Amino acid sequence: MREFKRQDRLADQIKKEVAEILQFVIKDPKLGFVTITDVELSKDLKYARVFFSSMGTAAEKARSAKVLERTKGVVQAELGKRIHARKTPIITYKVDKSLEHGQRINELLEQIKHEKTSDEEHDDSDS
Repeated sequence: MREFKRQDRLADQIKKEVAEILQFVIKDPKLGFVTITDVELSKDLKYARVFFSSMGTAAEKARSAKVLERTKGVVQAELGKRIHARKTPIITYKVDKSLEHGQRINELLEQIKHEKTSDEEHDDSDS
């Protein structure tokens, strides 16, 4: 069984704290509905890649990404006050497209199911 490393614990804490900071400290209405989905830390704990997903149109998603980039310094400073680390990791934001991929896969599966059902109905009517 794998040990739960400090890197994993710190990544989980950063995920929780960044989500709270965005919800309660950054009060920009242009941020929209953003969810922090994952955090990947470098082995030396200097860099944190924060993955997020955003709801809305493409323009709303782009606006949310701009707000995240613009407020990165505030988030990082607040994060430094909240986590117990010698140095606060440098944050970079990345769009998490896994939800969109999952939705697309579901759509394709539904399409296949629908096509299979209509093929079976067509075969039954030929008999």
